[in-house]
Amino acid sequence: MAIVLALLAGLSYASAAVLQQRVAAEQPPELSLRPRLLLELVRRPVWLLGIAFDVGAYLLEAGALATGTVVTVAPLLVSGLLFALPLSTVGSPRRVTRREWFPAIAVTGGLAAFVVVGSPEGDRSTASLGAWIAAGTFVALVTGSLVALAVRAAGSRRALYLGIATGTIYGLTAVLTKATVDLFDDGVLQVLGRWQLYALLAASLVGLLLNQSAFQAGHVAASLPAIAVTNPVLSSVFAITMFGEHLDASGPLAVTVTAMSIVAMAVGTVALARSPLVTYEEVPAPA
Repeated sequence: MAIVLALLAGLSYASAAVLQQRVAAEQPPELSLRPRLLLELVRRPVWLLGIAFDVGAYLLEAGALATGTVVTVAPLLVSGLLFALPLSTVGSPRRVTRREWFPAIAVTGGLAAFVVVGSPEGDRSTASLGAWIAAGTFVALVTGSLVALAVRAAGSRRALYLGIATGTIYGLTAVLTKATVDLFDDGVLQVLGRWQLYALLAASLVGLLLNQSAFQAGHVAASLPAIAVTNPVLSSVFAITMFGEHLDASGPLAVTVTAMSIVAMAVGTVALARSPLVTYEEVPAPA
């Protein structure tokens, strides 16, 4: 059930990304990374439809996390990348070519191998306060550095930096979601009295601003692959180090395949960020 819910969440996230990026790209550059960007976007019905898809996807993700581990669910969300690429060209003269499909399949295939061979396991969603503080500090430092790089960049490179920053924030929100969802076993009032819920809301708001700024900076294929890879990899690291989840890969072959799957995800993401669909280079018409 967790796998099915995660795949449906990936499809819904893809639809949301395409709708939101089309509206965000129309906003003036000076609104990037400013709260006013969200105020402008919220006035657009198409963007609100994208948010509706986002909310639906998040509920599906929460349902998947309630029945599965973070290390299992988070990587499957990247399946939305295969849906987002063709959806992003609807109504546009540009088309997805082998230049985009091959790295997209490499990213998705790498994640599939990561889940199947890595055999992630675990059933805990609690961590010490010190571990949470360390995770939050790490995310703040990495995100701040990426935003600083993005401010000095432009176009697809800016979108890529902001996409990685978004994925970093979402990696933290994934484990916060797991921790918050499991608190509901003790009742709603218990959840309202715990800090995890409010940390989740704050991180989600920051992630939303970074996400829309990434969409504003360039084509959805420039930022979405970075988000799709950074999020599951980082959330898996957090789940392994904080919740005690683990990869059950044993033997040199399994460990090698798991490592190669991570490399495939990274290489595919970089290749997508450099494709003509992302950089808006002219592609020769087929003979």
